[in-house]
Amino acid sequence: MTVLSVLDQGPVGATTGPAAVLKAAGALARHVEDLGYARFWVAEHHATPSIGISAPEIVIGHLASLTSTLRIGAGGMLLANHSPLHVVEQFRTLESLYPGRIDLGIGRSHGTNLEPTIAALARSSLDAAAFSAQLTQLLTLGRADRQPGSQAPIIPENVCLPPVFLLGASESSARAAAELGLGYAFLAAYQDPANAVRALRTYRNTFTTIHPTAEPHAILTLTVVVGTDDHHAEELAAPWRLALAQHALGRGRRLRTVRELQQYTPTHEEIAVQSRPPLSDRRSEIVGGPARVADLLHDLVGASRADEVLAVTNIPDPVERHRSYERLAIAMAR
Repeated sequence: MTVLSVLDQGPVGATTGPAAVLKAAGALARHVEDLGYARFWVAEHHATPSIGISAPEIVIGHLASLTSTLRIGAGGMLLANHSPLHVVEQFRTLESLYPGRIDLGIGRSHGTNLEPTIAALARSSLDAAAFSAQLTQLLTLGRADRQPGSQAPIIPENVCLPPVFLLGASESSARAAAELGLGYAFLAAYQDPANAVRALRTYRNTFTTIHPTAEPHAILTLTVVVGTDDHHAEELAAPWRLALAQHALGRGRRLRTVRELQQYTPTHEEIAVQSRPPLSDRRSEIVGGPARVADLLHDLVGASRADEVLAVTNIPDPVERHRSYERLAIAMAR
C-alpha cells in the first residue's frame, strides 16, 4: 500500500485569521494521524496572503505536542533565510522534545518573490554554490560524531539531528540528495510528471550506487484534491488556482470559498495568466474523484518508485479539506 503523508502550507480563507490557520493545522494533523498518514510537514512562506505559515520550526513543536505517532517536520526550512547553526539548534531541540518523530526538510528559496520581503530577510544568496556550502555546514554541525573541541559545542549536546531531506524539482537536486545520502522530496508542480519519474529514479539509482549499505527515501510531492466525483474535485481546486493567478499578478489575497468563486467573474488578466505557463501546466495536479485520483497516483508511484506521496491540498474549507484526505486514504487503500 502506498504510504501517504501531508504537506500543509496553511491555506488562508477570506474569514480566516492567523490563529485559525494554526488551529486548523492542529486539527488536520490529528485527523490524518487517525487515518493512518505517516508524516505531516509544514512549509515556510513569507508575504503570501493565501498562505499562513511562516515559522515552521515553531509550528512543528505545536503539532508534535498534539499528536503521538505522526512524524512532524519542515517541508521545508528555507536555508537562505536561516543560519545553519540556528537550524541545527532548532531541530536538535525539537528532536530532544519529540525523539524519533521529527523530520528536517531543507529547501533552496526565500519563500517569496516580493523584493521588500526578500531584502528584509537579508540572509544569503540563492546561488547554487552558496546553498551547497550552507547545506554542507549544516550537515557537519549536525553530526553526532564531530571531533571534541573541533568547534563550539552545539546546544542541546548529545542529540542527533533528525532525518534530513533535500527538497527539489530537478534531476540535479535528486543527484545532490543522493550524493549526500539524504532523503529526497520532489515537488511535481507546473511540469510534466515524467520529470518527477526521471528525478526520483535518478535519486534512487545514484543513492544505491554511492551508499550501497544505506536506504534511500524518495518522496513524491503533489497537489492532490479528491472530491466525491471529478466535477466536485474541480470545484474544490478552483479557489487555490485563482489564488495562484492573483499571486502571480502581484495581487495576492486570501482564498475565496467555492461558493464565492461560483459567483465571481475572473478578470482578463487572471484568465490570461492561468492560460499560459507555468500555471497552465496542470499535468502534475492530481484532481478528481476517488477512482481517478487512485489510478493516477498508483501509476505515478509505480513509474517513479516513490516510497511515499506527500499530498498538498489547499482547500479553504477545513471540513472539505478533511474529507479530501479521507477520500484519498480510502481510495489508495483499495
